[in-house]
Amino acid sequence: MVELNRPNRYVDVMVHPEGRERFKRAVEDAGIETNLMIRDVEDIIKRHAVREKRSADDAYDYTKFNTFQSVEKELHRIAKTYPNITRLEDIGTTHEGRKMYLLRVTNNIGPTLTKPIVLIDAGIHAREWVSVSTIMYIINQVVRNPNNDNLIKGFLDSYDFVFMPVLNPDGYVYTWTTDRLWRKNRAPNANSRCVGVDLNRNWDYKWGGKGTSDDPCAIDFRGPAPFSEKETIAARNWVEKHKHKIVLYINFHAYGQLWMTPYGYSLDTPSNEKEMLKYSKIACDAIHKVRGTTYTYGPVYSTIYPASSISVDWVRGAEHVLIAYTVELPDKGRHGFLTPVSEITAIGNETWKGIEALLLRLGEDKHLLRTEEIIIV
Repeated sequence: MVELNRPNRYVDVMVHPEGRERFKRAVEDAGIETNLMIRDVEDIIKRHAVREKRSADDAYDYTKFNTFQSVEKELHRIAKTYPNITRLEDIGTTHEGRKMYLLRVTNNIGPTLTKPIVLIDAGIHAREWVSVSTIMYIINQVVRNPNNDNLIKGFLDSYDFVFMPVLNPDGYVYTWTTDRLWRKNRAPNANSRCVGVDLNRNWDYKWGGKGTSDDPCAIDFRGPAPFSEKETIAARNWVEKHKHKIVLYINFHAYGQLWMTPYGYSLDTPSNEKEMLKYSKIACDAIHKVRGTTYTYGPVYSTIYPASSISVDWVRGAEHVLIAYTVELPDKGRHGFLTPVSEITAIGNETWKGIEALLLRLGEDKHLLRTEEIIIV
């Protein structure tokens, strides 16, 4: 069942071929306009799988989607190649025994974090491959700085960048081997044949509210308790240890082209919502300048749908990180979760330009910039 709680906005529905005509009649009788976006999802998935089938031994390719094994190897390679500015940490282990990685990037890196932290994560929903490719693109820009950008040099003097590239390794692997549209993790559920918890409904802030399910077979199953999952526990433990230094948190998803502030549990808003919306506009305007991609910004609850127990609500509401966003990357449904390979670089580039603009203004406003490399104009 789909709750149509967004008047005058779209909702995407995937319909089995046998129910197509019945569905069309039902929506027409209700006066709802429809537009066919993808005629045969299964065919797209099959063709996608053929193109993206890669060996675990393959080197990471920033122009393609990559397996978890390739991501893992690339993170290790980066840490080995750039020891003066990077540090790779293992923050936990999944149900299936995979490591959860965190990559720190900053100038003059040491064992402790001494600068304001910019925390970005991705891949919490397994099927959202473009979230992983985008965070890896940003890592590549920040670490290698291929254009010798003084802005990036200045950011590395001023911030500790912390990247969690794949928050749901088991689920991500499963989308490569078995079910391309899998969303949850792969932990078994007690007294149920259904597997997995929606990791972005498992955070301990207003847990179990609107936009979550207590049904283990539902895609938005919240789990038996808040922080019941190894993945969310690992992320929680790291954030709680460093929360006082975090000045920006971004949680990547797909799709929709939405730059969203807390909260998802209700229409309640943080005390500094106006400030967060200001930085949202700065990021969205910068993204639009790159190639015309248009983002909508606003609170999760009213911009996309009610969603309780999500990471951005917990980071802002429970941990009091003042600037926190959930970002739904492109597109708006033409390809949905099956982002074309041809879009990977463009999405990564425009997203980084948005974050650059946000960080520059945030740094100026909060007096965080520690370098002469950055010139405010």
